[in-house]
Amino acid sequence: MDQKIEHFSHVHPLLLKEDHKNEDDGVKLVSCSACEEQISGPSYSCKECNYILHKSCIELPLKLKHPLHPQHPLTLLSTPPYDAGYFCDACRGTFNNGFVYHCSLCTYDLDISCASTWHPDDGHVHAFISLNSLQPFVCYACGGEAGEGSASFCTACQIWVHCSCAELPHTIIKHFHHHPLQLTYSLNRVYGFRDDITCGVCHGTMSSGFAGYYCSDCRFPMHLKCPAKQEEDFESDTEEEKDHEDETLALDKDKESNVDFGHNHLLTLIEEVSLEFADKLCDGCVQAITAPPLYSCSENCGFLLHKSCADLPKTKQHRFHPHPLTLHSKATSYDGIYRCDSCKSLSNGFVYRCDECQFDLDVRCGTLEDKVKHESHKHPLSVEKINIARECKCCHSPSKYVLVCDVCDDFAIDCGCANLPSKIWNKCDKHVLSLIYNGQGKLMECNNCGICREEISAKKWLYYCEECDFGAHPSCVVDKSCSSVKFGGTFQYDAHTHPLALVEETGKHPPPPCEACGEGCKGWTLECEQCKCYFHREGQCFWEQLKKSSQYLTLSRTMRHKFAANVLAATPNVTDK
Repeated sequence: MDQKIEHFSHVHPLLLKEDHKNEDDGVKLVSCSACEEQISGPSYSCKECNYILHKSCIELPLKLKHPLHPQHPLTLLSTPPYDAGYFCDACRGTFNNGFVYHCSLCTYDLDISCASTWHPDDGHVHAFISLNSLQPFVCYACGGEAGEGSASFCTACQIWVHCSCAELPHTIIKHFHHHPLQLTYSLNRVYGFRDDITCGVCHGTMSSGFAGYYCSDCRFPMHLKCPAKQEEDFESDTEEEKDHEDETLALDKDKESNVDFGHNHLLTLIEEVSLEFADKLCDGCVQAITAPPLYSCSENCGFLLHKSCADLPKTKQHRFHPHPLTLHSKATSYDGIYRCDSCKSLSNGFVYRCDECQFDLDVRCGTLEDKVKHESHKHPLSVEKINIARECKCCHSPSKYVLVCDVCDDFAIDCGCANLPSKIWNKCDKHVLSLIYNGQGKLMECNNCGICREEISAKKWLYYCEECDFGAHPSCVVDKSCSSVKFGGTFQYDAHTHPLALVEETGKHPPPPCEACGEGCKGWTLECEQCKCYFHREGQCFWEQLKKSSQYLTLSRTMRHKFAANVLAATPNVTDK
């Protein structure tokens, strides 16, 4: 099947040709519309007009920070912004057509050849030498202005920085963060061109156009100057770090931990998963236990935790929110159930939360990296919060929390669909169902969903079993609204003397009566094992019981409104806060 993309530079779709060979035997040679060089190798072309681009030109970044113009990012344009062409401010060449990197604030222009000659690389150790600058410059590291005189110049990258900035350590270890922090001369390489990066130390705004420190594990950002405002640095070979390593080794050796993961019992490290865990869920991410290692409760109370969830960073800077998020083992709601603000799914697992804004992300959304490779698309996807909602390619619902392609303008998926499992069991078919994207694989002979019997298109996302020719809508197989809830856990409820367990449904026919109102308990229900009695977990009855609780009665009027909003958000069949 032909690979087709939409590109910002052209009105028609462009088709991939893996090996374009120019001929010089009287036939006119074909040139790239971006760089005006001859086409050779893979390219994208338009069937309707004579428009063709190198594959490498298609993949040029839409924004670029360049040392020749460190003040502002440069934007890629498909045509010169001036009627009479432009002069490249680097090579002084004249260009009438083709792509150009342009700064609209300074009318500064670079042709794509000059712009691509220098590639920023944080792995490069800058070859700084001391020179006397003959004119004022903007420091490429901190963005501060510098006058004539002593400065540092990198002969490899052609960048000027303050002498003090040239001496910044590449890696530092600070007592206020649990991972090493790395120096990057281009924060936009880590976070993209954003204006909402917040320093994890002083909580001030950071500019993505300049240098800073960041954590490669949890994306924790920090100003260049903030380390100097804290207590003394801890080097990688300090006694404190050695002690930490010894504790980790001791934990692995003893296979036990009493670290606070929101659980009161001792946890045992399991390195081989047996069949007893096959249908169990992790209490952190509320996803299936599929591979070791994991922690299990030594008291056999059902608490399980992926080791990767136990190792989650305690604080995280996320592209979905301007403030740092803090990891909690349980949400602040009465029974720990909350609604993720990005995917809108209910969860009772760990939560990344901003208390100031009451913003919550579940573990799956909270651990999304800035760039994601997803099976549904050939290009990397950027994780973005946008002002105007976009339609998801899978479910066709609008969302402001999306994974978008920077190359294909029409591709976006919401977080709920991005988190759909690639393979899943369903009681309607005896085999594992595979998630099929946009017409990949065999077209179904049957045109109806095997669950709801409504029409289904094999050109869209679907769960499919090739052996049975069974297909189903993803929404029929997976209930995204509560796909991260672990049932069975107990909590203390004011309406009853014993702990109550949350069950998805009682399984009894007719439904057992609610102890509070006498009506049958359908759907989510609170169950007391000792008394064999039941309470509603949703609806008016549930709300009336909560209003009698000590947690509600001790709140002010304003806080009661917030409490009510949280109750509504953490209730099934409600799609948004």
